[in-house]
Amino acid sequence: MGGFPLPLWPTVFVFPLGLCFYYFILAGARTFEVSPDDDLGSGIAQFSFLVTGTLGTLFLGYRANVPTGNAVAGGALMIAALGLYEWARHTIMDRRFHIAWSGDVPEAVCQEGPYAHVRHPVYASYIIAFAAMLAALPSLWSLAIFLFNAGLFIHAARDDERSLGASDLSDDYSRYRMRTGMFIPHSSRKAAD
Repeated sequence: MGGFPLPLWPTVFVFPLGLCFYYFILAGARTFEVSPDDDLGSGIAQFSFLVTGTLGTLFLGYRANVPTGNAVAGGALMIAALGLYEWARHTIMDRRFHIAWSGDVPEAVCQEGPYAHVRHPVYASYIIAFAAMLAALPSLWSLAIFLFNAGLFIHAARDDERSLGASDLSDDYSRYRMRTGMFIPHSSRKAAD
């Protein structure tokens, strides 16, 4: 008697978890400015989300035992990651934000939506998504994937900050930087200028 080739649980959990990383590629393509010279940033993002995110989650989750606590923690983190991502994405829509590592800057410093609290909510959402994978499927492999991607997006944020610091927006960005955390809100935000 043949049955479904994969156990229903955790397939119904792992498959959508893995697809969330692919969603970052699709939604990002509709959000961020890309020029023909942005192959590096585009390639790195696609490797991160497609290979280490989507395929990594599906590979690590294939026939994995996912305890309920891990599924709840991973699911909650992924929902938080997607919520933050969409909030940030809708805030910056049509503001000419560029793909990572491009060296290009938007026309103005965005201080609305999640950007009122942190300077890099999009990168923060990516890091939270990889934390979701680690929480759901804890292993040395998922830890390595998390650390690789956390380092990758911290580097992207620092690269963006260097570009902004060298641009016409440097004074505005410097003031904004003093009021906000990179990925985590300051516990005591200074009053806006």
